[in-house]
Amino acid sequence: MDPVARVREFLLDNIGHMTHPGQASFDSASQHWFVPIYCRTSHGHVVIGDIELDQQGHILFAPSREEL
Repeated sequence: MDPVARVREFLLDNIGHMTHPGQASFDSASQHWFVPIYCRTSHGHVVIGDIELDQQGHILFAPSREEL
């Protein structure tokens, strides 16, 4: 399971093409992946949130479109 690919699919399906995933990091204490969400702006790419996934690729937390 590639967490970045999973988040990319989620963002395209639920948020829009102006967002994309960043580099995933694994937290060994919680055994979860965290992937930053970037937004494309005229000033460059800005981190606007994170998506949390378990080891199997199930999304545990993702901010809503309105929150972003």
